[in-house]
Amino acid sequence: MQNKTTYAIINYSESNQNLKDNQYCLASVWKILFARLFDLLIASMPMILISLLWKLQPGDLVLLIVRYLIVGVWMFVYFVVFCWLLKAQSLGKRLFKIQLISLKKHKITFKDLFLREAVFIFIPWLIGVVCSILLAWLLPSQFSEKNKIWISFSVLIYQIGLIIVLLWWVVILISVKFHKLHQASIDIKLKLVVVETKPAQKSSKNDLNQKLLRDDQHISLTQQPGNFDLEFIDQIKNQEKYEYQKSINLKRKKPIDQLKLDSKEPIKQIESEKKDEH
Repeated sequence: MQNKTTYAIINYSESNQNLKDNQYCLASVWKILFARLFDLLIASMPMILISLLWKLQPGDLVLLIVRYLIVGVWMFVYFVVFCWLLKAQSLGKRLFKIQLISLKKHKITFKDLFLREAVFIFIPWLIGVVCSILLAWLLPSQFSEKNKIWISFSVLIYQIGLIIVLLWWVVILISVKFHKLHQASIDIKLKLVVVETKPAQKSSKNDLNQKLLRDDQHISLTQQPGNFDLEFIDQIKNQEKYEYQKSINLKRKKPIDQLKLDSKEPIKQIESEKKDEH
C-alpha cells in the first residue's frame, strides 16, 4: 500500500526559494525541452555508432531491423529502467536541475514511467521504424525509369512518417507550453509534473555539549513538561538551597544577642558570690 500525499506547485521566483516539504517550483518549458533534447542525444548514440561501424546496403532489411532492435532496447533501458532506478530522474533532468514528481504519490512506479515514455518516445519511434522498413523494402535495388513509381511511393511513405513524428512532438510541446502546470496529456492522466529540483539542505551536526534553552524547540521534547534547560534546573536547585539556609539561620541566635548573653553571665556570677558572703 503506497503512502499518498498532495504537493503544492507554485511558480518560480526569487522570493519563494525557501519552500516547505510539500511545495515545489514549476519547471520552465525551456528546461523541460532542453533536458529532453539532451536525453535524445544520449539515446541516439548507439544508432550513430552502429551506422559508423556497419554500412547499410540498399535492401538489407535484416541489418536494418537488427539496428533498430538494438536502439529500441537501449532506449527502453535509458528512458524507463535507468530513470526508474534514479527515482524518475534522467541525465538531462539532473543536468538542468529538474525532476519528475507525482501529485498524489511519493514514489513514481515503473508503469508510470513506461506509459509516459511510450507517448513521448516509443510510439513516434515505432512510426519512424515502420516507415524506414517500408522504405527499405519497397525501394528497388536498381534505379531505372521503370522503377520510378516505386521509388516515389516509398520515399513518400517515409516522408509521411517523418511528418507524423514531427507533428506528434510539436503537439506535445504546444500542449506542455500552454498548460498551467506544463503537463502533457499523459502527465495529466498519470498526475505527473516536472518541477525544479530543490537545493540540498546542509545538515549541521548537533553539538552534544550545547545547552538547550527553554525557548528552544527540541525534536522529542516539543511542548512537553520535560523540556527544561540546565540553567532553569540550576536555578531551582539554588532556590531550594537558599530557602533551606534561610530556615536554618532563622533558628540560630543572632550574634548580638549571643554577646549580650555572654556579658550577662559574669554579672550573675558576681551577684551570686555576694549573696553567699552575706
